[in-house]
Amino acid sequence: MTEAMQLEGYICEKCEWSDVFKVQTCPLCHGPTKHTIFPDVGQVASFTVVRYPPQGFEKESPYTVAIIDVKDGPRLMARVMGPGEGLRVGQTVRFAGSKNGALEFKA
Repeated sequence: MTEAMQLEGYICEKCEWSDVFKVQTCPLCHGPTKHTIFPDVGQVASFTVVRYPPQGFEKESPYTVAIIDVKDGPRLMARVMGPGEGLRVGQTVRFAGSKNGALEFKA
């Protein structure tokens, strides 16, 4: 991950629906979508600290998974790097990149 990482996504030109997954047609209004760069800042809406991970993630626990409201963008699920014990709902987080297809933010 580098400082130049950008949170890329798509936004509907008609209803302003947005997401980070590539789609050509909006799933809500069926309007056209366009590629965009979202701000790298978001707020934690909810989170959990995973202490008993599923098989294959044992070495990574504990880790934090959060629902993040990206400024001017979508609500998404991502990992939050750093100690999960200090994380709070409403806290500002910054996009840090992706690892193995999972989005990561820093508290």
